[in-house]
Amino acid sequence: MRKIYNKLVRDRIPAIIQSECRDCQTRRLTSAEYQTELKAKLVEEAREVQEASDREALIEELADLSEVLDAMMDFFEIDATEIQAVKDAKAQTRGRFKDRIFLEFTEDEDEPSA
Repeated sequence: MRKIYNKLVRDRIPAIIQSECRDCQTRRLTSAEYQTELKAKLVEEAREVQEASDREALIEELADLSEVLDAMMDFFEIDATEIQAVKDAKAQTRGRFKDRIFLEFTEDEDEPSA
């Protein structure tokens, strides 16, 4: 039975599949395809983080998410210090997420009637 994946996978996955005496078909992505698939993988892994049911699963999924972030930083030639500088700047101006603040709504002042 053929199962369709059509997604970016870790480098050793084809060898692991073949070691289990199963066939698979792969191809190398172009730069444009890789960029698109990295972003899709980021969303996939973020969803899996959201669905993690316990601490062990959360650690596993965060590791996968981190691996995708590393691949994106490598592909786009982004140094971790660049990201840290932006994080620090945003923390200074907007804060972090430590206080568990949940914004329910805002209200704008009523427009003066004509």
